[in-house]
Amino acid sequence: MQKKQQLTTALIMGLALLSASSALSTDMYLPAMPGIAEDLNTTAPMVQLTLSSYMAGMAVGQLIIGPLSDQLGRKSLLVAGAVAALVASFVCALAPSISVLIIARLVQGLGGGACVVIARAIVPDLERGQKAAQAFALLMIIQGVAPVVAPLIGGMLVGPFGWRGIFWALALINLAQLLVASFQIKESKPVEERTAAGLMGMLSNYTFVLKNPQFLAYVFTLGLSFGAMFSYISASPFVLQNQMGIPVLLYSVIFGVNACGLIIGGMINRRLLRSVHPHRIMQFVLASFTVLCAVLLIEVLVIHWTPLFLVLLFLLVSHIPMVMANATALGTEVVRSRAGSGSAILGFVQFAMGALVSSLVGLGSDKAVSMAFSMTVCAILACGCAYLAGRKGVPEMK
Repeated sequence: MQKKQQLTTALIMGLALLSASSALSTDMYLPAMPGIAEDLNTTAPMVQLTLSSYMAGMAVGQLIIGPLSDQLGRKSLLVAGAVAALVASFVCALAPSISVLIIARLVQGLGGGACVVIARAIVPDLERGQKAAQAFALLMIIQGVAPVVAPLIGGMLVGPFGWRGIFWALALINLAQLLVASFQIKESKPVEERTAAGLMGMLSNYTFVLKNPQFLAYVFTLGLSFGAMFSYISASPFVLQNQMGIPVLLYSVIFGVNACGLIIGGMINRRLLRSVHPHRIMQFVLASFTVLCAVLLIEVLVIHWTPLFLVLLFLLVSHIPMVMANATALGTEVVRSRAGSGSAILGFVQFAMGALVSSLVGLGSDKAVSMAFSMTVCAILACGCAYLAGRKGVPEMK
């Protein structure tokens, strides 16, 4: 039997690059959306569909590729996903019409979803327990860099190179992902550990993970915590710029500083994991997160003091990686024999929850109140899910 690859820091950095598809492929081109509408002679809602089609591709790609990787192995599907994303980026850069761009973004999302779901499944293939939790924590730290630099890169490129230049830059990133998938990552799912092939095998994999109530509790802990973060991401431009009058450049700086909170939270989590069980960390952080969300809601309803609002946002964002990394590690641990299928469910619920809360936050007239209320509800529900996950004991993480 072939010896498994070691989960080194260099390998985790490669997996983080593969996992950064979502942030890089969305945040980088947001500044270019008005230019796309003008250049392709279309409307803003049609350009918005390029974002929706990408997110749909990410969600569907994970649902399909995750269980397939349990059947066929990780590496070949990972390479195929990277190739699909690379080709789609070329088509996006050359797109003659908005319809072509929408379809290309869908394929780009499918390829990106394959990279994300398999990168997440490789960790429990190679490590388990506390080491897997620490690996996910480091993965979250490195991934935290993407939302910091992506808007800055997009803003720098759109001026001199236009919106097509952003997709050429994404093609270079996809090429780097392809090189990582081809030459750095080895097959982590041996033939003897694979599940039955075919549609029935895929359904069997999903049945296995969906019948595990503890796994589902961790899935929704992750999804709801991501929903809280996406409430902030989707509402913050309107709250900070429109309601609070903060200039665009300063908003970009604030967004970047808050994104640094993801890195700081991940570093704290990684240090705590040396001596504390990830479930215990997750429960404590969720309790603190819920209290802070309640304070944020009081602030936007009663206090209306911008410095306090900004400090609370930073603290809240810093909590997120300590929940998401540990929920991912614990969730994949309880279904590690079907890690690809489990990873697919984790990713699908995460993106579905993000899409749901962003739609709900957009309905309110006072975006600050809508955002704070949505974050508070998500935090309370996530606490409940974490409690349910621990009722029958927590996974051993040795």
